Amino acid sequence: MPQRSARLQYLLLALVAALALLHAYGGAILNFNLLAHGDSIVRSPFESGLHLETTTDLREEALAAGLRPFDTILTINGQPYTSRSVLLDQTRHASPGDSMTVTYRRGPDGPGGAINSATIKLAPNHPQKLSPLAIAVRLAFAVLPLFCLLIGLWVVFARPRNPHAWLILGILCYFDALFINPTEISGSYLVPIALFWNIVAQTAMPLCLMFFGVYFPERSTLDIKLPWVKWLFAIPILILAPTDVLYYFGDMWSFASIRWLAPYLYSINTAENVISALAICWFFITLGPKIGQATGDARRRLRVLYVGTSIGLTPFFLLLLYSLYKRSDFGQDIPQWVDVTVFLILLLFPLSLAYVVIVQRAMDLRIIIRQGTRYAFARESLTVVRVGLAIWLAFSLNDFFKHPDHQRNDIIRIFCIVAVFFAFRFLLSKRLQLMIDQRFFREAYSTEQLLSELSDQARNFTEVAPLLETITRRLSSTLHIDRIAVFLRSGDTFHLQLATGMPMTPDAAQFFSLPAASTTIKALSRAKAPANVYRDDPSSWLIDATDAERNALNDLSTELLVPLPGRTRLAGVIALGPKSSEEPYTKTDRQLLQTIASQTGLALENAELIQNLTNEVAQRERISREIEIAREVQERLFPQTYPKLPGVDLAGFCRPAQAVGGDYYDFFLLPSDSTTDSRLALALGDISGKGISAALLMASLRASLRSIAGLQQADLAALLSHVNHVVYESSTTNRYATFFYAEYDPINHLLTYVNAGHNPPYVLRGAETITLEPTGTVVGLLPNAEYSQATLQMHPGDVLLAFTDGISEAMNHSDEEWGEDNMLAAARQLLSRPDCTTTAGQLLTCILDAADKFTAGAPQHDDMTLLVCTIARTPTQ
Repeated sequence: MPQRSARLQYLLLALVAALALLHAYGGAILNFNLLAHGDSIVRSPFESGLHLETTTDLREEALAAGLRPFDTILTINGQPYTSRSVLLDQTRHASPGDSMTVTYRRGPDGPGGAINSATIKLAPNHPQKLSPLAIAVRLAFAVLPLFCLLIGLWVVFARPRNPHAWLILGILCYFDALFINPTEISGSYLVPIALFWNIVAQTAMPLCLMFFGVYFPERSTLDIKLPWVKWLFAIPILILAPTDVLYYFGDMWSFASIRWLAPYLYSINTAENVISALAICWFFITLGPKIGQATGDARRRLRVLYVGTSIGLTPFFLLLLYSLYKRSDFGQDIPQWVDVTVFLILLLFPLSLAYVVIVQRAMDLRIIIRQGTRYAFARESLTVVRVGLAIWLAFSLNDFFKHPDHQRNDIIRIFCIVAVFFAFRFLLSKRLQLMIDQRFFREAYSTEQLLSELSDQARNFTEVAPLLETITRRLSSTLHIDRIAVFLRSGDTFHLQLATGMPMTPDAAQFFSLPAASTTIKALSRAKAPANVYRDDPSSWLIDATDAERNALNDLSTELLVPLPGRTRLAGVIALGPKSSEEPYTKTDRQLLQTIASQTGLALENAELIQNLTNEVAQRERISREIEIAREVQERLFPQTYPKLPGVDLAGFCRPAQAVGGDYYDFFLLPSDSTTDSRLALALGDISGKGISAALLMASLRASLRSIAGLQQADLAALLSHVNHVVYESSTTNRYATFFYAEYDPINHLLTYVNAGHNPPYVLRGAETITLEPTGTVVGLLPNAEYSQATLQMHPGDVLLAFTDGISEAMNHSDEEWGEDNMLAAARQLLSRPDCTTTAGQLLTCILDAADKFTAGAPQHDDMTLLVCTIARTPTQ
């Protein structure tokens, strides 16, 4: 199958080449005849375009004979005007100055139209001798289409299996069809071929250009999103193509066969031109975004293609639009120097297309322009020398043969001149040409292109290993170096990180190492430039190196050391072995390597920084997960269900300022014994500080309280002293807690409490406010702190409010504190409603909403905790 496919490709290529070359052959004969014998070749006195027998474009001789636009030609020299071939036959067999008699109808068709007769004195194609500039223009008309056609064929022959090459052929064949009028080609057998080729070429050009923009070098992302757009242009062009076949062949041989199509020809032609223009625009639209998306070689090719096609086609299309506007032939009534300039610029278009497909690795556009200019000067210098030597030889020979009486010196001199000329022409000139080619293309690419590519790539690497592999691989392929080793800093030692062209053992990285204090590293740090390794030079820095350093460099066959500078210190070293050509490293090589080393050093530090940031982000994520777990654990430490005690309603809430906090509240029932019933324990604490440390101390305080509360029956002072001792032993000296602890006896309605330096809770009894003042110092600060307990007889309807300073000291955006008075006012406002039985939960929500309304979204600087206990107005016995 592959062989059969290849045969079909070559067969198709041969067929296309045959048709194209036949068309070009006929056009070449036509152009040669017009150029050489234009004064003896008769031109057509009128053209009808899409209007069949009706004239549209009249020459001066036709106007002088009385013809006017839109006259209908009936006969020419007595022959019915049934096709364009009648007019062409009469002009081919006539000479300038002969008369042509035509009958025509002026006005509407039909019996009422006036029939007139006119005698036209035929004129030559160009009546006078052409100027050099006019000859140049006509040569451009003749040579440019053939040049484009040959480039297209060459691209396909070079890349027959590349679909892009076939698209280029379809594009470049258009110019051959554009500049050659197939009806004027000599040879009746060539005219049908030329007509058919013109139709195919003009149909294929916009389609091939559009598909080339879509698929070169990869499919456009715009086409992936909108795949139907290209078919919106391609399908109408292909559908309308058969009408072109009908028109061209009918116009050439039989007007009658296409008379039914004549009313629609102008609309069809306009639609084809508009759709073709849109297809060409789609080429540029799809090509533009690719330049920003592509990288490396693809990006360079697209830049060359975009700039070359834009510059090459823009003047050409402007000239084409001007000709359409003036309804004249392409280039007619245009200054000849403009025509020549436009055609010379147009050469960039086929050359750009061929370059991006044929060249294996494209150079950057800036390098092509700069190096191409310098290359042209260098090449022209050789031409100047060759011409100068040829002139010198010619004058010398002329002088030699003018004087027959030659001396021996004259003969030796003339032979030396001839020898110099032929030596330069056939020996030295070729070598110089080869040197110029190598200097301006191989080295230019190797230096500047490698530099730009590695600079772009180095910024994209975030890992050290791929970066070093890319750098060593590209250096090896460009400078032809077999052995390359890379040392990277690790602490105070540079360890071997990567080596190419030598066997590596597991202990090689440890064996090949350079201390930061070694002579080699010091020399590179001072020089900050590539350093040659001269082993036999007594003045070299290598003389002061240790045996271990010299052995390591010898084992790596090092000839050049390239430092990889970081921002503050040396990041690494590249050790380069000898070139495969055994040539020394040139100044250009050293400059290239130093620039690449600077980019690589920065990339290494960036990779290290990114790695550190990645580790830090992972650490932060791990800490965040741990804090989230701590928050969930802390939430479980708060009461999940409230104790059920007749006549008592409880509510509590804690809002940490951070993920976890140091505030603590608790409700739980104390175990009953034979002498007492179950009592309710209420606790509220505020740990100094915030965050994890405060949360840990809060958990310790909770565990201590719950374990001790059941043992210290009715002696709250002793209980809190015990808790204080436990907290003191388990926390640092700067950690403490304000703490309020109370026990409520539901039988006697007696509240016994201890306030360890906490904000005094309030008991609201009607209009009276009872403050539960501190009875001791804070918990955990002093090892032997003493506490006393107090009691309060609770009445029905009493409300106990215990809170931390995060509630009372909540601040708004103006740093104003809410205050305890506002807290009490918010509570009394709800309690004062006579028709509402206020629950503890409602009261807690009311106070928190009032605090949030006051702060109006200002940042919360401290944990906010509130505990509410209400005694029923009608106590249950």
